[in-house]
Amino acid sequence: MNGQSLPNAWAGGLNAAQFTKMHLNDDGREDLVVFDRTSNKISTFLSDGLSWQYAPDYEAQFPSVQNWMILVDYDGDGRKDLFTHVPQGVKVLKNVSTSERVSWQVVADPLLHEGLSSSKLNLYVASTDVPAIVDFDDDGDIDIIAFDITGNYAVYFQNLSKDRQNAASTTPGLDFKRTGQCWGNFIKEHCNDFTFGVDCSVSGGRLAATAKANPRAKVLHAGNTITVMDTDGDGKKDLLFGHVSCTNVARLRNAGTNNEKANFVSFDAKFPAQDAIEFKIFPATYFEDMDGDGIKDLVASPNTYNNEGTLMDFRASNWFFKNVGTTEKPDFQLVQKNFLQSDMIDLGENAAPTLADLDGDGDMDLLVGNGGIRGDKGYRGSIWYFENKGTSGSPVFELITSDYLRLSETLQLTDIVPALADVDGNGSLDLVITATTFKGAEIRVLYNKAPRGAAAQYTLADAKLLPVPDRFSPGDLPVFYDVDKDGKPDMLLGKASGNIEYHRNTGTPTTPAFQVQTTEFGGIKLNLLARSPSLVIADFNADQKPELLTTTRDGKVQLYRWPDSPTQALTPLEGVGGIPMPGGGLISTAADLDGDQLPDVVMGTMTGGLRYIKNTTEKAVITGIIPVFGISEEDIIHPWAYPNPTERYINIRPPFGGVAEVLSAGGQRILPGQSVQAEAQTTFDLGSLPDGIYFIRLTGDGHPARLQKVVLWK
Repeated sequence: MNGQSLPNAWAGGLNAAQFTKMHLNDDGREDLVVFDRTSNKISTFLSDGLSWQYAPDYEAQFPSVQNWMILVDYDGDGRKDLFTHVPQGVKVLKNVSTSERVSWQVVADPLLHEGLSSSKLNLYVASTDVPAIVDFDDDGDIDIIAFDITGNYAVYFQNLSKDRQNAASTTPGLDFKRTGQCWGNFIKEHCNDFTFGVDCSVSGGRLAATAKANPRAKVLHAGNTITVMDTDGDGKKDLLFGHVSCTNVARLRNAGTNNEKANFVSFDAKFPAQDAIEFKIFPATYFEDMDGDGIKDLVASPNTYNNEGTLMDFRASNWFFKNVGTTEKPDFQLVQKNFLQSDMIDLGENAAPTLADLDGDGDMDLLVGNGGIRGDKGYRGSIWYFENKGTSGSPVFELITSDYLRLSETLQLTDIVPALADVDGNGSLDLVITATTFKGAEIRVLYNKAPRGAAAQYTLADAKLLPVPDRFSPGDLPVFYDVDKDGKPDMLLGKASGNIEYHRNTGTPTTPAFQVQTTEFGGIKLNLLARSPSLVIADFNADQKPELLTTTRDGKVQLYRWPDSPTQALTPLEGVGGIPMPGGGLISTAADLDGDQLPDVVMGTMTGGLRYIKNTTEKAVITGIIPVFGISEEDIIHPWAYPNPTERYINIRPPFGGVAEVLSAGGQRILPGQSVQAEAQTTFDLGSLPDGIYFIRLTGDGHPARLQKVVLWK
């Protein structure tokens, strides 16, 4: 992109990121673990001392978490443990990793504390918040600072493990006690409305009086983030504070006698003083060494579940401030607003990829739609076009434009999902665009004006609205495939409600008309936990039969055997269990990207990125066909005819020039030969032949004959 190689291209994008560090391997350097609140996905990056390298193998070694995640060593064994949110409050998992694998053991679910009445209670942290889990009082064990259920009062859960040395405790290192009705001698309700000098003691009456004096106080303002650091080098720990109704981060100054007796007396509404953090939505901050110089830096990111009001540009939502001072007396300077995001494909949100040969050179190019970016004309989606400047077996994608066909300039569309399908049955790929408008969800078809095998020619002005079902709505994802094998592409619809509908094409190739046959194709029924299944139909295991891959809004991936008839149920298959934590809002496409004749998968995520999933399936062995001639090992290892299987057209890119002809399984020539050139594409039309197995025979002067088996499956 823009002349620069992306070191972490397939990391999947980031929106509302939470940054924390731990040792993922045993090289002595702390690595980076990023949790994204919008997708509930953990991403792992290894440190080489200077940069971060995406390392997805570690993601499957983490538990499923929601809302927030903090890594901190609570038991002093040198390994960071995991704190996260559960409906009852806080869950703690002890780090029991070995040199071979990151592992966790649940030690508290939920975490308890000693309340003001000495009774044991759940330690409360709101799902909307990010608490501070740090040794605030400098006694050698970690404390927890959070907000009460109203979101107005800070609460300090002091860890008394070092003081009590309770050997009988079932969770040593997690002996928490609440101190006072509030903490820090301040309260707040809305944005930047701090009240200082509040008596937070158990017996103090000013807290109740202050609350009573403010009749607007309601349980409507929960949403607080806290970061602890000494911002001015006076030895006392201050707070960086974010609130759900604020666009800024406030710095609260601690004037207490020591860190055990915190007393916050004033605040600054802008922090840092230069290039202050200013987000459209609820900012949060993280204090970690991000550049490997041993000094903790500052990163800010929105603490949100979605793009409320479509105000955020999620391509640049991670602000990195380098600390040019010290950890004890920091001096933060803004370096970039797209930390990590600049190293990966990140279209903001709701990336939707499709792969096809757009320029007619025989390799797969990449189109990616997105949810939208706010610009001068409002919030509009676009399509990014990546041309493959490499080969069919070793692709090198280069961004040509982030507004293919100038779509965002012409149409006010959001959540654009492009697809390439032969809608009119002429052998060339048409561009199908599913998107949301102010009228609702629509499907447009841009018919390809180029001849078969040439570079695609699409004209936006000639786009045709495709007739859609009455129940077609935003979040529905269509795929076009000849389900009933009548030569016309039908429509399968992954519904926003989780089921799959089958719409048979009863029209003509140029004037399609779709009639619903079933709202539960393959037995896939309404499932609100697996919304908007994205459907990919391909032969993933080389058994000469298609399979169906589904990826859903909640991040589930499932592979099915394709049914023999439209009325049969789909049969789940093994083979996708090794995909670690793919994230949510998945929209997928498939094509062979490494030349092994097995379709690989590219997944678009709700966080605006892409993930590349390599197909490592062992190819199926096809039996029952014994031709009268053999096939060389070279033809099996390096096939030169594709796609295989095919519904009609077969392209060949032969290793040498000569004549290519189509033979039956018995060896009889059934289509006349064509002159072909080495490494140049030639297309055969098999539409007049019945389904079955055929062979492409290549002969040329000075070369032994070559054979390639192909399967016709209409």
